[in-house]
Amino acid sequence: MIAATKMHIPYVRHALVARSNLLRLLDEGMDAKLTHLFAPSGYGKTTALSEWAKQSGKLVAWVSLSKQDDDWITYWSIILASIQNRVDGFGLTVWPLLAEGPSASFESMEPAMTALLNELNRLPGELVIMLDDYHLVTMPTIQKSMSYLLEYLPDQIHFYIASRNDLPFPIARLFAKGQMRRITIEHLRFQPEEVYDFFRETTDLSLSVEQFNILYNQTEGWISGLRLAALSLKQSRNVAESIRQFSGHQQHISDYLLEEVIRDLPEAMYDFLLQTSVLSQMNYALCEAVTGQARGQQQLEQLEQLQLFIIPLDDQRNWYRYHHLLSDFLQSMLARTAPQLWVRANVRAAQWLEDNGFIVEAVEHYQAGRQYEDVVRLIEAHLHELLGGKNTVVARWVMQVPEQYVASRPLVELFCLFVMVGVRQFHRIPDRTERLRIRFEAMKDHMEADVWRAIMGDIYYFCGVAAFVRRDLSGTADYFILGDRFAPEQSFFIQGGNNKHNAIDEFDDHLCFINDYHDAALFFVKMLAYWQDRVNHPYATPMYASYAKVLYEWNRLEEAEEWLNRILRADGFEPVPRNRYQLFVAASRIQQAKGNSREAMALLEQIKLKIDSPDYEIFIRRIEAEQASLAVLQGDMESARRWLSRCGQSHLDEVTLDRVSEQLAFVRVLSACGQFESALSLAERLYHLLTKEDRLRDRIRILILQSMTLYRSGRIEPALAKLDTALRLAEPQGFIRSFADEGLAMAELLSTYVQTYEDYGAGWTDVSSYAHLVLQAFQVYPLHPRIKIRCFGRLRIETENGAGIKWRTSKTEELMAFLIHHRGEAVSRDRILDALWGEVNVSQAGAQLNTTTYYLRKVLSQIGLNGIVQHAEGGYRIDISQLNCDLDEWNRLLSEQERIDDIKLRDYADELIQLYGEGYLAGASYEWAEPTRIRLEGEYVAMLVRLHERQEKKGQYDAAAGLLRKALVHDPLNESIHERLIRVLVLADDRISAIKQYEALRMMLLSEFGMVPKEAVRRLLDMK
Repeated sequence: MIAATKMHIPYVRHALVARSNLLRLLDEGMDAKLTHLFAPSGYGKTTALSEWAKQSGKLVAWVSLSKQDDDWITYWSIILASIQNRVDGFGLTVWPLLAEGPSASFESMEPAMTALLNELNRLPGELVIMLDDYHLVTMPTIQKSMSYLLEYLPDQIHFYIASRNDLPFPIARLFAKGQMRRITIEHLRFQPEEVYDFFRETTDLSLSVEQFNILYNQTEGWISGLRLAALSLKQSRNVAESIRQFSGHQQHISDYLLEEVIRDLPEAMYDFLLQTSVLSQMNYALCEAVTGQARGQQQLEQLEQLQLFIIPLDDQRNWYRYHHLLSDFLQSMLARTAPQLWVRANVRAAQWLEDNGFIVEAVEHYQAGRQYEDVVRLIEAHLHELLGGKNTVVARWVMQVPEQYVASRPLVELFCLFVMVGVRQFHRIPDRTERLRIRFEAMKDHMEADVWRAIMGDIYYFCGVAAFVRRDLSGTADYFILGDRFAPEQSFFIQGGNNKHNAIDEFDDHLCFINDYHDAALFFVKMLAYWQDRVNHPYATPMYASYAKVLYEWNRLEEAEEWLNRILRADGFEPVPRNRYQLFVAASRIQQAKGNSREAMALLEQIKLKIDSPDYEIFIRRIEAEQASLAVLQGDMESARRWLSRCGQSHLDEVTLDRVSEQLAFVRVLSACGQFESALSLAERLYHLLTKEDRLRDRIRILILQSMTLYRSGRIEPALAKLDTALRLAEPQGFIRSFADEGLAMAELLSTYVQTYEDYGAGWTDVSSYAHLVLQAFQVYPLHPRIKIRCFGRLRIETENGAGIKWRTSKTEELMAFLIHHRGEAVSRDRILDALWGEVNVSQAGAQLNTTTYYLRKVLSQIGLNGIVQHAEGGYRIDISQLNCDLDEWNRLLSEQERIDDIKLRDYADELIQLYGEGYLAGASYEWAEPTRIRLEGEYVAMLVRLHERQEKKGQYDAAAGLLRKALVHDPLNESIHERLIRVLVLADDRISAIKQYEALRMMLLSEFGMVPKEAVRRLLDMK
């Protein structure tokens, strides 16, 4: 089969010239994640890789890519199949995730990539994955998934990629870390001495030094040029004259030389080459079908014997391909000189491929031969099959077909419109949709009524989409209502909206696209009134979120919350994941603005548990970015820094519309962490993108972040200039919260702005009045200071600036610890007295409690926590709503452990170990805390053991041993942990440490219990 040939390492003839330096460079690739061979056609990239693959003795999974592989599912399926050919049973966990395909916005990758990484991690030895002709792969989702995979690639896996172009995904970090090698033209081209050896081995020509120099200078060591020159000169009657005629650039040389070589071939062979050049891969039967002549296999073998740029693709010599230089040259000649023959060759190829079940390849040839009826016929016949894994390929086909060929096939045309939305080709939608509407409205009396109404319903929906992308909200509403009236409940359009994937933000977070908030509010109210009884309509739900965001931006928080509650509390409400995400993010921001910081963060934690989507990782990435941004607003810089270190973003990343929300959060966190220049660099590029795309809301947000960053870095004048631009853009729309959410620093900058610019004329005064209006919002819901409580280690209470509390007495500290220990529960006076003053008589104890409570309240009031220690039910409680306690973080870590993938396992373990530290309330001998301390220590040790088991399964023995050593610090008498550690050390081939650990266990058991280790433990030392 054709697919099988893609996974064969191309046949390599015996090398005529030893290229030891090049092979050494390829050897060095085994010390890196990625080796990139980057050069134009004809520089021997494929030959170099295949020769090294055959000589190196390494386990190599080879993939020869083609245009048909420019599809996310197809691309990864071929790579997975190639690995599976080399590693039995590989990929069982990955195949189901690949089958789900990319999302509506073509972004779904991380679940499948994570599963792939986990399986690669478990491979016991090294694996090389070679991708040839990578320049034929252009899809953004493929590039993103490659970037993601390489970021976390295990050390024993190595990618070798050959392409004509530079790689289209970010590689700067790999290069900076020494995890990438580059092999360029300079390394691939022949050196003068290699040119001499090549001509000595391939020809009987006696060339002078001057002639060698001419050949070398004109070809610049270009391998294919030299091969062509050798073929041409062997046929030349005047070698000196032929050499003198070599001139111009590489393409000119190749065309000249190919003409020289091709024109002397027998006519039958020339015709065979010309017609079969349209084939990307060929066997004898396909060649015979294209040419209409027999003896296809003999022709192919004869071409191979002539070494005429034909490459066998399998060891049996069944499938071949032409060298790209020859193929490009011949196709250009065929299309230019014999256009009818070009069409006939492609049509014959397509018919053979279709008859033999190669639908994708058949459509490519029908397309090349401009047989559009056949293209659409095959697409329609195989649409559901193709949509399972070829949707982007189908999209490319459909959008290249002239519109009249799909006019009578509404499903194909509707699919085409869906694709245009998904790839943001908004400019193509309105005209095409309008023509579709006119055409089918005229067919009312020529179709069955039910069929016509169903088709028209979907067309009207797309007319609504067309109006929306023109920002015509009135037209959008009218057409959406028409669509609802005509289309059945499960129409094509509604089914598309009810999928569980992530989608482009323009149709979920409407305000990232709509610039007029006043028109938007009227639009949302009209549509929500119409859809009020359809709580799960896929296009109604995000409008509740968007309308709440309008009200929120206008600082009408109670109304915004009420609108969200209407849908969130509706009977039978079950939104798709992307709509649930929009609702919860809006609800979280409202709670934060109202001063309910714990509720704001809790809502984001809740949405994580409610996401059920093939794009789960995309949603989690976006939610965690929102959490990091929220952490900055709440003063929780520790959480923000943790996200910054693990989010995988860089300020050098490309700015894209599908990552704006995450990149805005990244700018905020960079700025808050003092990385001002990085924040400003990314922010400036974001601003240019958002200006170009005319995205008002996010332009204002990035200007605000720029002003905050400049202000924090002490650059007041440019900060005021950015703020002025933001105010002028925001004033017509009435933006309030985008400024107010920035907190006291923005209030200070606004006050400075008003004071500085009020005297600069009427223009400034207008904006200054608006700045006064914004300033009033800072007084509505004053934010309480965020206080951190640290219960692991000695009790610590820290303010936003990191300062701790100095306790008046040790009992003041213990009373605070005791109340925190009960987590907001009311504790009776008697229980407090018994726990803290059990050895003191009752009257003295009561007096000391009163004094201690007074001291505690006083010290807490000094950091802004008035009224936090409260009388309740005859005792006391502490209001924990204003506190950020590390016990909450502990519980979060425990709950997440099952969901942590292998890639993030080490970071998770480090976070757990750092948080636990010396243990619960360590450094203070509180008897009342002992049961909890023991329980938490048991949880900690058990967690370390579970994490060790996962690291051991991955073969990460050093990491597994480190976790067990941490566990032994807290449970040194646990024989089972000693036994596990000995076993891991033996597996790690560290016998000396294993013997030492065995001796430590033996001495411990002997001194503590008078016992010796079990025989099974001793036998562990004999495992290897």
